[in-house]
Amino acid sequence: LVDRPGDLLPFTDSAAVVSFASADQLPVRRFLVQAALVQSELELGQKSINVGNMQVDEACRKYLVIQNRSETPLMYAIRKTGSIASGDICFVDSRYGIVRGFDSRKVVFVFSPSLHGAYSEQISIANVLNARGGKKATLKAAVRRQSKFYIQSLRLEFDTLAPGRPSTDVQVLAIKNMTPKTRHLIVKSLLASEDGFSDVGVVLEARFPPNIAAAQPTRLLDRETEEKIESLEQKLKIAVRKNRPEKVEKYQAKLAKLRGSGGGGNGDSDSIQATDAVPDPAGVQIRRLADDTQLEVELPPGGDVSIPVVVTARLADPKVDIKTGANALGTLVVHEVKDKDNVKLVTLAASVVLDQ
Repeated sequence: LVDRPGDLLPFTDSAAVVSFASADQLPVRRFLVQAALVQSELELGQKSINVGNMQVDEACRKYLVIQNRSETPLMYAIRKTGSIASGDICFVDSRYGIVRGFDSRKVVFVFSPSLHGAYSEQISIANVLNARGGKKATLKAAVRRQSKFYIQSLRLEFDTLAPGRPSTDVQVLAIKNMTPKTRHLIVKSLLASEDGFSDVGVVLEARFPPNIAAAQPTRLLDRETEEKIESLEQKLKIAVRKNRPEKVEKYQAKLAKLRGSGGGGNGDSDSIQATDAVPDPAGVQIRRLADDTQLEVELPPGGDVSIPVVVTARLADPKVDIKTGANALGTLVVHEVKDKDNVKLVTLAASVVLDQ
């Protein structure tokens, strides 16, 4: 470079080249720097995420869609508010990442609420290259209390009966413990004076037979199994009507397997199948508190019990004109021993027949 004429060197001064050449140093060069300024733009696919109804400790997977609206790579950082409610949001992957130009990325997170009530929490997505280009997303949910026990049917239908006489048929009240702890429940019948169903002049009072401890334990059905049973029962009816014994045996075997009864089954709605935990029938304890109208039931973790129920029709208002075929109603109350605020009501229904 020293031996070459200074005029041939780009952006240099010829006089400077001579002075540097004498000192055995390189000449000073001047370069033209050209750049295109691009603003990093971050957008969210959904600024409000509504999970809907959930129970405490229930988990669901959701995701944020981070979009890069510029040609340069986008560097983002996800931040939470740091409140107690923000601890219910857990990101599966790292909260930091890069999105290529004009591309998008899904960031998965798991939401598991720990408190009940209306949930609303903000998630901030910062743009590292553009401090003013950050966005916020709001996570909303309606969180309910976790159900500590489950009742298979909240309405028990009985055959027709006359006032003052017990019902000839027996219905089953199936209760399952939905928690990993032992639960103590109170099951009682509302008396005629306490019951509000007196429009027809007759109310139903429930009684629990003395041989209640000898009742066979049942198993609770999940919704998917109930749908399968209903479908198989319809197919069984068609096969019987078309006189196809092979298909009848096939469907009866499948129904018996789903119900877990080991027999053919007759399509009774009292057959209940367990969901997750395996109940221990020996751990179920039942004590009578008030004759045949009130029980205390101790259910082990994941356990279930079937309680036979019969009803007796009582005259609630002698002034009311009672007609044959009128619907009489009653109520069973189920709650925990130490928690009388969370009460579940089971409706009892039957038709009244007057003695001739």
